[in-house]
Amino acid sequence: MGGLLLIAALLAQSPQPAPPPDATQARADREKPLSQEDRELVKELALLEQMELVKNLDLFEADKDEKRPEPPQRQP
Repeated sequence: MGGLLLIAALLAQSPQPAPPPDATQARADREKPLSQEDRELVKELALLEQMELVKNLDLFEADKDEKRPEPPQRQP
């Protein structure tokens, strides 16, 4: 019985999650224009992501192009 009271007390004192932000505030945050520096940074990050995707694609294509050695044939 004492364990249940301890658990109930701990649950009552646990921090409550923060309420979700107001929908109008969230929309206003998304619609804020980016600064010139931020726009350039976003463009650079997009370019880096595209380069990474191409690099990964090249790695997979190289695996397909390589001919795998044929296993030695057994003599009857």
